[in-house]
Amino acid sequence: MADAPKEGVEVSLLLNNISFPLADFTLEVNVEIRSPITVIFGPSGSGKTSLLDLVAGLRRADSAFIQLGDEILTDTGKDVFVPARRRGIGYVPQDLALFPHLSVRQNLLYGHRPNGNKRFTFDHIVELLEIQPLVHRGVTRLSGGEKQRVALARALLTSPRLLLLDEPLANLDMQLKTRILPYLARVRDEFRVPILYVTHDRFETLSLADEMVALIKGKVAQIGPVQEVFSRPASLDVAGILTVETILPGRIIQTADDLVTVAVGNTMLAAVEPNLPPGTNDVHVCVRADDVILLKGADTPSSPRNHLPSSVRSVTREGTLMRVELDCGFRLAALLTRQACEELALKPGDRVVALVKAPNIHLIPR
Repeated sequence: MADAPKEGVEVSLLLNNISFPLADFTLEVNVEIRSPITVIFGPSGSGKTSLLDLVAGLRRADSAFIQLGDEILTDTGKDVFVPARRRGIGYVPQDLALFPHLSVRQNLLYGHRPNGNKRFTFDHIVELLEIQPLVHRGVTRLSGGEKQRVALARALLTSPRLLLLDEPLANLDMQLKTRILPYLARVRDEFRVPILYVTHDRFETLSLADEMVALIKGKVAQIGPVQEVFSRPASLDVAGILTVETILPGRIIQTADDLVTVAVGNTMLAAVEPNLPPGTNDVHVCVRADDVILLKGADTPSSPRNHLPSSVRSVTREGTLMRVELDCGFRLAALLTRQACEELALKPGDRVVALVKAPNIHLIPR
């Protein structure tokens, strides 16, 4: 088995000519991944787990070229297929696959491959993930968060060159997710093993990932830095899976350089959109809720170009944040911290001003 990557060495994953028939569509992927943590993001049933299985060598595609670093793992054209056990890949599946009849220690040592790298020693991984008190317990006595850390530690003890995580936090509530995410960040920072992370959770993606691949019905709909994809979804389908809270039909009134004036009903908005095709008239107007700032009281000039007098329709809790639904001539959603919401003392019927910077309004041609 090849050694784990040395500190500072970039390891790329090349996925070319992937063709793998699934029940309702064919998984077709051509991407190169170089970021420390790349999220494969998409709705359930979009082919995310199947893609991980192909990378891990657990399934064979009709057509595939998979290369990790300098090693070709799969090349159907030349009948090359490296078995899963020899790929040097750690995998944490959705069900964690811990052995219930073994102790935590026995689970951790299953597949342990010491390679002389001090980062991958048993004691170091146990200490980093803070599971020392668990090693003599039975797996069935662990909480959900403890099982997640044990499964992650077991994958790391194989001294992987690449780590695959399949919705590792899907069954945890928001409080537990918030506690586990720092451990994943430690793995990224301490071990410098590239991670391919499957999820359809926006909070996990924004908290952890560098790059993301949006996968819809087996096709790569968009790839790029996380903030760029969330701020500039390439299509309405991508905006939909990213849960962009406000998507409205609009009509372009004027374009001057990159500054676009767009009408949503009777409301005029200013947007900065350099990538609109020439001649575009009808657009979808996309606004993320966390890009909306709320003020109470007089509307004073400030850097945001869009000042929207609004009334509060509802205030509801959404995870660790508060979601505020507004009426400003159209429906607009804002996400605030609980503290900000309490400071504004927001309640239905209140008058506020919603501020949205022009670069935070994204236009998709209709």
